[in-house]
Amino acid sequence: MGSLKCVSWGFRLAIFFAAFLAVAGLGVAVPGAWAQDSAVASKTEGKTAHAVKFNAEVELLDCDGTPCVEARIGEGKPLKLGIDTGNQASILDKDVADAAGLKATSAMPAGAPAGMFRTTIPAVHIGGATLHEVPALGMSLSEMIAQKQMPNVAGTLAYTAFKDRIVQLDFVANKLRISELLTAAVPCSGTCDKFSLITFGKKGPPIVVAEGFEINGKAVSAQVDTMYTGTMVVYSASIDKLGLSDAAKAERTENFPLTDGGVDMKAAPAQKESFHGLALGVSAPVVYFPTPDVHEPDGLFDATVGLGVFYGSVLTLDFRDMTISVSRP
Repeated sequence: MGSLKCVSWGFRLAIFFAAFLAVAGLGVAVPGAWAQDSAVASKTEGKTAHAVKFNAEVELLDCDGTPCVEARIGEGKPLKLGIDTGNQASILDKDVADAAGLKATSAMPAGAPAGMFRTTIPAVHIGGATLHEVPALGMSLSEMIAQKQMPNVAGTLAYTAFKDRIVQLDFVANKLRISELLTAAVPCSGTCDKFSLITFGKKGPPIVVAEGFEINGKAVSAQVDTMYTGTMVVYSASIDKLGLSDAAKAERTENFPLTDGGVDMKAAPAQKESFHGLALGVSAPVVYFPTPDVHEPDGLFDATVGLGVFYGSVLTLDFRDMTISVSRP
């Protein structure tokens, strides 16, 4: 996938839709089996998994620093879609939706952006895998792309697109693998933990939040956002309990122009960012802290982890059994 640029569009867009959908009542429904949070997280290291059949193994591409794949909507021509575990709602450009004959599935409330609509994509083809009945939001993306407010993609696939499947993002071999639909539990292989669907803030949509991550050896519950290219952002409510009070006083900041409309974040060196003791990211890890313009999750989880943490790793997410595995070959 090459070097990861400091482009945090997915993080910004996820928060934008979290805030907008919560206020406007446009939330894309989470499939019924996901409506409840998973059980308390537990480490399941060293289990031997049953053979998992991957229906698709495709190139994991770099779209302006964010992960994307070549896909087709129905029988349409190939296009690029981002892989966005940090968002509940898949997004599709209006022109692509129109060409595919997609229609609005329900009326939009007053105040919704012009041209935005809820829809369902009957089939998304990625290699040998077909994702069926994918809930999505249609909207025009051309202006945002032209203004460099998002990568040059035709849309994004959120975690809801992968219900009852295992998705593996291999940042070593630059491959995306998608399993067949799972009808029975598959033991998690390697260093594993559970993830839950927890709202981003008290009124936001449910997002993927995993246990097992650590900062300087202390446990962190973290949103897993594959469209955020930073490392780990620790939110204000968790700074003291994680022993990061001094680090959070850092004067050095880095600007993320595409996060929350453009914000600065405080940046400080970290001793170690890890998953159950497995060192992640680069040899000189950096931890970020929010400034007042950054949206925060009201203390419901500690942090967000992004692509900078998964550099050189293989990330596996099981969206049937709600497990996460991180390995470094």
